[in-house]
Amino acid sequence: MTGARRFGLLVSEMRRLLAAVLSSSLPLLAAVPAEADGPSRQVEYAVVATSGGVARRATVRVDFIGGSAEHVMRVNVDEVVDDSTSRHAYVGIEPTGSLSTADVQQLTSEEETICSMMSMESEDLAGVSTGDHWEREGLVPGGSHRTRFSVLGVDAAGYVEFGVSRDLRHNDGSSARWRGTMHYDANGFVPATITLNGNLSSGDDSVLGRNVAMSIRLVRDTFKH
Repeated sequence: MTGARRFGLLVSEMRRLLAAVLSSSLPLLAAVPAEADGPSRQVEYAVVATSGGVARRATVRVDFIGGSAEHVMRVNVDEVVDDSTSRHAYVGIEPTGSLSTADVQQLTSEEETICSMMSMESEDLAGVSTGDHWEREGLVPGGSHRTRFSVLGVDAAGYVEFGVSRDLRHNDGSSARWRGTMHYDANGFVPATITLNGNLSSGDDSVLGRNVAMSIRLVRDTFKH
């Protein structure tokens, strides 16, 4: 059996398992805290964001609490930064990478990136090969996104390496441009690592912006462990 064929079979089987997990989760739109019955799955990421030579470390935990017939995933997102400040958001993730949340404040860059990249689970990655590319666009809290993906490589273990180009425009006039790579676990349907360099510009400074770097690494996944 070829590596590509084996990869396709692995993806199909894991997709069926994940669908079974999500279908047994909480009622999709019920306004009930996830803690009532517990999440169907939880993933945790270690984040390092660097700007001006200063590194900001954080832990982002995503609890999968439901899905819908329209393939919208419902998740709870918790983030704790290195000064022990914590944030919480309830997010809907659409197949286009669009995000919705009832929270007034925008998601942090790392929360937005992780959640939007998780929408890749709606793609059929069986049979993708180096050079394949596509793009998505849609709304995110406080603005909109346009994200382009280019397949850089695929291995038999089920990991796909993507080149990522992500542009965001916010309603307050600010913008962000991110460029980098993502290693995606097509068997687990979540990003394994995301490494991006970005330029953030405020509404009154559309040319000169602030350079930032973001490194995101999966450190825990209850679906696989």
